Amino acid sequence: MDKMGDIAVGYSVSSASVYPGMRYTGRVASDPLNALEAEATVHSGSGSQSSGARWGDYTSMSVDPADDCTMWYTGEYMAGSGALEWATRVFSFRFSACQ
Repeated sequence: MDKMGDIAVGYSVSSASVYPGMRYTGRVASDPLNALEAEATVHSGSGSQSSGARWGDYTSMSVDPADDCTMWYTGEYMAGSGALEWATRVFSFRFSACQ
């Protein structure tokens, strides 16, 4: 949550038709209760995992203490198909009202 009361949520996505990737959404303080804004894609994966190894355990969303507005999200996505083709992406954004 930033200094304006806006919250952000980052998460992994995948399905039979979507390679494992990263998305986020959020809610600004003026949004209706129990609702999130439209999700946005951080990075789309470009392959699928071929083994039963664990994947996607390591993600983090935090607010930058330097300005209490910038959200930092770190997560994993599949860079290609295979057993160990995951990669990490670091992404930052801020809600427009937070200055």
